[in-house]
Formats: sequence, structure tokens, C-alpha cells
Amino acid sequence: MSVSFSEQVRILWKAAILAVIWGVWIACNQWIFEGKSVDFRSILSLVWHAVSEANRLDIGCMRSCMDDLFIFRHFGLQGRPSKAPVIKSVIWSPPAPGWVRVNTNGAAMGSSGVGGCGGIFRNCRAFVKGCFAVLLGQVFAFEAGLLTASLAINFAWKYGWHRLWLESDSSYVVQLLSSRSEVVP
Repeated sequence: MSVSFSEQVRILWKAAILAVIWGVWIACNQWIFEGKSVDFRSILSLVWHAVSEANRLDIGCMRSCMDDLFIFRHFGLQGRPSKAPVIKSVIWSPPAPGWVRVNTNGAAMGSSGVGGCGGIFRNCRAFVKGCFAVLLGQVFAFEAGLLTASLAINFAWKYGWHRLWLESDSSYVVQLLSSRSEVVP
């Protein structure tokens, strides 16, 4: 069962509130029936223990972002990312002499939402030769990727950069263009 981050936070808050109520009830009973004084540190320890136990249950996952991670860490909780993040070390390298490299990115908000794209052109010495950013309107994510690649190719052709190395984060665009272009040695 998977629940949203906000639902997980609600569950943890409920666990904390119930632990406070339970701790106060136990302390009151000890004071009334056994004459023991109330130790607030033990109540606080009980609350932290209850919240930690609720977090250990498989109640769902957090979004994989730094804000959520900081919130969980602040409360001393682990949190489980929704998917194991894949971290890859990427080092940009300039293209061979005579080539222009363009790094592109196209994105859309939601299934069919407002999208935009952009790219930056660099030469073999890593100098910026040009860049672009375009608001695309209502598009799907794969359309944004395709439009970005198309715009990059059009800009390169317009400025006479016929030896173009295009990079995209869209696997769909990479697969589509790789099957229809010459391979760079």
C-alpha cells in the first residue's frame, strides 16, 4: 500500500498526538493512584518512540526531494524515498573541433500542461555560441522534448552549425534521433 507524503505526515502527527494523550494519561494515573511525580522527559521519550515506530511501519513513502528529507531528518526519522534515486556522475566534455554541442531540455507541467524548452550551444573550447528559451503552451512531455530538439536543429542550421552534437534528457528523443543520424566517432 502506498500513500502520499501528506498522508504519511498526517499518520505521524496522529501517532504523536495519541502518544502525548497516552503519556499524560499514564502520568496522571501514576500521580493519582501511586503518588509518583510526573516526569515530562519520559512522556517526551514515549512520544518520540511512538512516532519512530509509526515511521518504521510500511505506511507509504515520501517524495524524493530535499525539503521532505530535511523535515524527516529534523524529527529524527528515516523516511523512505518513493523510488531508489539513481545518482550518476556526469562530466560535460566539449565536442571535437569543428563541432557544436547543444544541451537541451524540454518539459511540461502535468499530463498536458504548459511547457517550455531551452538549449545552450557550445563550441570545442566550451565557449557559449548561443542559447534559446521558448514557451511552448499546452504540450505533452514527449512533445516538449521533440520540439526542443527540432528548435535546436533549426537554430543550428540557421547559424551554419552543420556539425551538431545534440544532447537531450528525453530517452524518446535520443532513441528517435539516434536511429536517423550519423554516429559521432
